[in-house]
Amino acid sequence: MPRPARGAAQDVNQPSMNQVAIDPDGELTLAEWAIFEQLPRPPAFADITTTNVWIVEWLSEDEQATGRDLHHWMELRRPGWSKYIRCRSKAQVFAAIDSAAVLAQSSGMVPILHLEAHGADWGIASNGETAGEVIEWHELTQPLQSLNVATKCKLLVFVAACEGFAGIQALVAGPRAPALALVGPDRPLTPSALLEGSKEFYRQRLGVDANLHGMAASASREVGPATFEVEPFAVMWYEVMVTNLIKSTRPDVRRQQLEKLRLPLRQFAQLTNHEINRRWTKAPASPTGDQLQEIWDTMFMFDLDPSNRSRFALDVRALVEMVRTPPGTP
Repeated sequence: MPRPARGAAQDVNQPSMNQVAIDPDGELTLAEWAIFEQLPRPPAFADITTTNVWIVEWLSEDEQATGRDLHHWMELRRPGWSKYIRCRSKAQVFAAIDSAAVLAQSSGMVPILHLEAHGADWGIASNGETAGEVIEWHELTQPLQSLNVATKCKLLVFVAACEGFAGIQALVAGPRAPALALVGPDRPLTPSALLEGSKEFYRQRLGVDANLHGMAASASREVGPATFEVEPFAVMWYEVMVTNLIKSTRPDVRRQQLEKLRLPLRQFAQLTNHEINRRWTKAPASPTGDQLQEIWDTMFMFDLDPSNRSRFALDVRALVEMVRTPPGTP
């Protein structure tokens, strides 16, 4: 009889994340979507350049050690390609990721960070009962940022856990990108199915012409109907940035911004309503194209690796101008 799928109870509170303001309703109007579709986009996903696999396993002692099994399987095919770390606590998980960052910084290692744990939409845990410690997705943001900075924005994260794709919640904060991309299943899987899907993913990585989407598609065929989803961080950040930029041009949003400023300007700057309105109409929209360009360049580490300028090339200033002065605007 197969072991239960790696899931978790549903009574864990959603994390309060320090993150960018993602579109709350997920909707743009048809006219706004027309603008979105005409905008320039960053380049298609770059080839992966990883050097090895860093397996961090956080499972109860009575469970199948699938991370260890995966490591042994890899050792038979490419000795020394994977590193296996068994964790017994939340602190040990963070320490394992930190040790990868230190080694990447000193040696140039560019690992695939492979996380073996129970997972749900709120985060990961060592067991499916949430009786012990848990790591909420937002708690992984800073450790992943440190590791990705050490790899100069080349880090891949593979979450071998139920609903591992929910780990995109760890990728929503700046100022540095937490990963190049995340891969994970979109629904619960048994441990044995997760293991077989993981093996197929890395079997494809050992191939000559491996590409991330092809690797994930092959792993998905191994465990269907579940799908191993791929989320390149540049795509996600671009969509968040542009969606919020478009929505910021709505007249009601501009009015709300003005009303938030009106009271402090009257109280502390002693400005009349007439003067506040006059200055507001002349003030440039915020954030400016220069500000958003700097955020993009910093996020994707142009300062750490010159090649990132082509890997993540995007003229954000031009994009902002296109959104704020669409065709036909006088």
